[in-house]
Amino acid sequence: MPPYFDLYVLARERSAAVANHFLDAFVPDRDQSAADYGFPKYASQLEVVLKSAAEAIQYCESHPVETQSIYFRNLGTDPAHAMLFFTSDGGLILGLSVLGRQDEWFGRLKEYARSEVGYITFESPPAATVAEFRQLAARAYDTDAT
Repeated sequence: MPPYFDLYVLARERSAAVANHFLDAFVPDRDQSAADYGFPKYASQLEVVLKSAAEAIQYCESHPVETQSIYFRNLGTDPAHAMLFFTSDGGLILGLSVLGRQDEWFGRLKEYARSEVGYITFESPPAATVAEFRQLAARAYDTDAT
């Protein structure tokens, strides 16, 4: 199976409304990929476990320093997957996984999010913070880099 191109852009704000609108626009017929979402993420002792992605999205909006990665399978055609990454510094990264036409999809995603901060990678999660994400995006499109 060919690799997925992962397309990421920085959302203008971290909110449930932005996350849900993005999902409805790109993967209206979707299924969450995880059975539950624990907070704090990667903690040995979870304080909160939520069963639905909708609850996790709302929780992340209410707790701006909580991190979470939420993946969805598209039950329709393209894109194959949609992703939300809530960062520890209050950011939200929107993502799509596609098998081809990555430049076209990336253009659509940037236009949709009204964001020029983003990059394309291969089967890899985005940077963990907004600052790191901005640095990676800048390096990805720095034509002066040698």
